[in-house]
Amino acid sequence: MGAITWRRQLSVGQPSIDDDHKHLIEYLNELDAALAAERFQPVRVAKILVKLLEYTKEHFAREERIMQIVHYPKFEEHVAMHRAAVKMVSELSNRFSIEPTHENAEQLYKFTADWLVRHIILMDTQLTPYVRGVWA
Repeated sequence: MGAITWRRQLSVGQPSIDDDHKHLIEYLNELDAALAAERFQPVRVAKILVKLLEYTKEHFAREERIMQIVHYPKFEEHVAMHRAAVKMVSELSNRFSIEPTHENAEQLYKFTADWLVRHIILMDTQLTPYVRGVWA
């Protein structure tokens, strides 16, 4: 798989959103490292997943508050994407909880990493002209 590296094109230009994205990438990189470890440790993976899920929910709430403050015109569409992602990650997490296999953890990592990077680049960067200079 491989670690995700923060790069300029992932920046939205609003410090709290960018910091959140960096933290989410750190959690994904922790998960990637756990999956690449010589010995698979489901408990280690589960602990990382809990942190990742909780932080994702906090981030979405923060980002949505900022979108409301700046009257982002695609707010409803963006929120729907967040909800769909949380639902999918929850389903994959539940599958891992029931059957804590390397394969299930890998599916969860792959979906989350792909979704996050794609969402930041394609969707969150559309916030940039609205959120630059907003401290929330």
